[in-house]
Amino acid sequence: MKKYDTKKLVIQNICLLLPFIIYSFYKNGYLLYEKKLINFINIFKPLYLIIFGIILKILVDLIRYKKIKFDYEFVYVLLLGMIMPYNINYIIYIISFTIIYILTIFIDKYIKYNKVCLMYLIIIMINFNFNKYTFMTPLEENYSFSFTFFDLLIGRNIGGIASTSILFSLFAYVILLSNYYYKKNIPFTINITYLVCAFIYYLVTKNSELILNSELIFGSVFVSTLPIYSPYKEKTQIIESIIIGILTFIISINFNSIIAIYLSTFILSLLPNIKWFKFR
Repeated sequence: MKKYDTKKLVIQNICLLLPFIIYSFYKNGYLLYEKKLINFINIFKPLYLIIFGIILKILVDLIRYKKIKFDYEFVYVLLLGMIMPYNINYIIYIISFTIIYILTIFIDKYIKYNKVCLMYLIIIMINFNFNKYTFMTPLEENYSFSFTFFDLLIGRNIGGIASTSILFSLFAYVILLSNYYYKKNIPFTINITYLVCAFIYYLVTKNSELILNSELIFGSVFVSTLPIYSPYKEKTQIIESIIIGILTFIISINFNSIIAIYLSTFILSLLPNIKWFKFR
């Protein structure tokens, strides 16, 4: 991908992520503040997580290159802050993010993997080791709600701190379709595969909880398609996306439906390290 095209795609991604961040101030900020569950400062928690990632990226760039590089790392740190659980501890986040981010600079030389997924999985494991294991906000823990279908579409569901809006994810996907370099087959195939599995599961168990998965849609649109970590060949994109869809469903049933898309994407991103999968 040419330098200009990379810059253009980075800017496009950042612009498409802004509505999620703005909405998070309402869902995970204002609504909690209104119920007196948080103080005014914590209304902007999603922004704090994102700003820290950007500052760290800039500092590392200045140390390594003596300049700020406008590359996909900006998207990585933005995504990481957005998909974190609400109960992420600030100190744990800052310390673990810094250590892991610096370590990945050296790890990148020896192994290929989805950096966003790896950092996400490690940070939330550390956080849940010290905090209670939940993706719920204080509002969701203390109150019971009966949401309409539109509420779920707009993002009134459990997930990352700024990644729950299905409507924004679908809108972003439609916009990204016009970009020649965007791997549009990946989100489509992942979601179709997952929905087929979830529907079959519903027919057997009558359990429909897994059908609507906002984190799956967000993760497949923005994280599973990251240029460096996903396949370039169309045929390979489809094959790996089918596997990700099936694996995400299996993990959702047996472990956690929010983490599932990131864990399965990470596992598939490791394939190029195996000799047999160099055709990617």
